[in-house]
Amino acid sequence: METLNKINSFVWGTPTLLLIFFTGVILTIRTNFFTIKNFGLAAKQFFKGNKTKSPNRLTPLQSASAALSATMGTGNIVGVAGAIALGGPGAVFWMWVSATVCMTIKFSEIALAVRYRETNRDGSYSGGAMYYIKNALPRFFSPLATFFCICGVAAAFGVGNMTQINTMSASVSQLAKTVTDISPRSDFFIKLTVGIICATVGIIVLKNDGSIGAFCEKVIPIMTVLYIAMTVGAIAVNYTKLPAALAQIFMGALRPQGVTGGVVGSAFVGVRFGMSRGVFSNEAGLGTAPTAYACSDGDEVNLGLMGVMEVFIDTIAVCTLTALTLLCAGDITYGVDTASALTLNALTQVYGKNIIFIFCPVVCFFAFSSTVGWGLYGAKFITFLSGEKAKGPFLFLFVAAMLPAAVFRADAVWVIAEILNGIMALPNITALLFLTNEVADITYSYKRKLQGK
Repeated sequence: METLNKINSFVWGTPTLLLIFFTGVILTIRTNFFTIKNFGLAAKQFFKGNKTKSPNRLTPLQSASAALSATMGTGNIVGVAGAIALGGPGAVFWMWVSATVCMTIKFSEIALAVRYRETNRDGSYSGGAMYYIKNALPRFFSPLATFFCICGVAAAFGVGNMTQINTMSASVSQLAKTVTDISPRSDFFIKLTVGIICATVGIIVLKNDGSIGAFCEKVIPIMTVLYIAMTVGAIAVNYTKLPAALAQIFMGALRPQGVTGGVVGSAFVGVRFGMSRGVFSNEAGLGTAPTAYACSDGDEVNLGLMGVMEVFIDTIAVCTLTALTLLCAGDITYGVDTASALTLNALTQVYGKNIIFIFCPVVCFFAFSSTVGWGLYGAKFITFLSGEKAKGPFLFLFVAAMLPAAVFRADAVWVIAEILNGIMALPNITALLFLTNEVADITYSYKRKLQGK
């Protein structure tokens, strides 16, 4: 386990984060700050019409919801709490910085995925990082597409399935323990029941792209609004602490030891945890979200702009609200990793212990929707590797894995999943760097088109 942790620290360490960050900076400059200048258009596009030409394709909003469901997992709750506890409040500032360049990375990934996607026999689309590696780069880059998909399939079982389902069962178990004393045997059966319910719903939802999109389109907005309402309420009750919380974020960005009492002794620690949790949350640079966007009708620029809003909602909005809730209403022990209990404790201070009856379902739906989104990704990855015939067996194993995941927490699975998730970024970032000129051309062509109207 110690070896895995060292590998994970290396994969998500300084070289990878710097590579993703500077790729975002290069793309931002080469596109003349396109995503920043067109943020208003991105917001408008995100909430625009909901039409599709084929029943086998997702609508643009469904594709965005599917991608958002994969990112809006427990990382928005657990990840932010851990970033602040281990990196100080200044980690939030660096999370914002990373999100700014991640918007351009996400736009670039989606635009390229839509440009180089392929049409299946049933009229549906398949696209993603593996397709622009395969179709846009010289042939000798093709092994990178295969490597990307292999890592993606494994990550789908780990970070996209087993870790999320385990978080759900743990949350339900915690809820049961607040109501009554339960024996270890009863706790086992409660968790097993969660696994059975997840597997049953998974069979229904994961049957095709359309059902995945419809599920995510309905669930994600409700859960997001509910979570935002809880956190905004907690911040509002403690509004007198808000200025101090914001001051902690900005002061802690450069002098974390002055805010955490020396427990977090280096600004670099805050940079690392802020940027890593930000990237891990919105998944920009990993090449996963384009897989969902490429399944929908829409052009490369407008779908890319929807991805900009996805990053904003996930990291700037939801993660920031979690952070401010912790800083305004929570009791943080710096230097110690945390779980969702830290966020729950902060909300309990405001609403009382019964808030768990709302918090638990929100965590569960966030986690399950993330599993559904990754189910879509994994199915596309395995199809790229082995064809349509492999999709059925993959989904069967994907659903079956929910049962042991609900009952047994394997820490090694969590770490391996994070490692594979990070390794996926390498072939994707390589492709983005080689295709920087093409991304710039997409934005320039779009601007010339608007000017010609």
